[in-house]
Amino acid sequence: MAAPMDDTKIEEKHPIFIRDVHKFKDYVYKEVLIVTIDNSEHRGWVYTVDPVTESMALVRFSEEDGKVADLELVMGHAVKSVSVVNADADLHRSALNTLFHHNLSAVSNEEAKARKQKLKSWLELNRLPVAETGVDGAMLSILNVVTVAPPYKLNNCLSTNEIVLGRIQALIKAMPNS
Repeated sequence: MAAPMDDTKIEEKHPIFIRDVHKFKDYVYKEVLIVTIDNSEHRGWVYTVDPVTESMALVRFSEEDGKVADLELVMGHAVKSVSVVNADADLHRSALNTLFHHNLSAVSNEEAKARKQKLKSWLELNRLPVAETGVDGAMLSILNVVTVAPPYKLNNCLSTNEIVLGRIQALIKAMPNS
């Protein structure tokens, strides 16, 4: 039977159980100014906040074209203060939401099919078994270890085996353009 908790154990709770995580959520999509313990200032639009470490990912946009210019991670243990500079959460919301998403619509269906067939032929030429899997055969499965998703480029390879993944990516990189 477990020993009953006394009041000293409650006071020693990890800070994650004491902090207001909703406060961090309120910073997302807003422009903030963060002052760190070394008195340096970091300004940018909050992409995300880790509620456990209180680290913040700040994005700065170019003033000329409004595109992402810089991404900075400010570690939570170094933060002295955070103040909201611009509370207009809708200003850069769409740019922040698509920051790490690949634009698959930039490739037409015909071009994707041509890339898939070219890659499949190249892999088979190098004596690798390739199978079309997924919905409508959209994915290429190599050795049942590596999967290549549309648009069938180097960064679209998925695998839990890093060694095989690296070798397949090297082979794709060596694929001739013609």
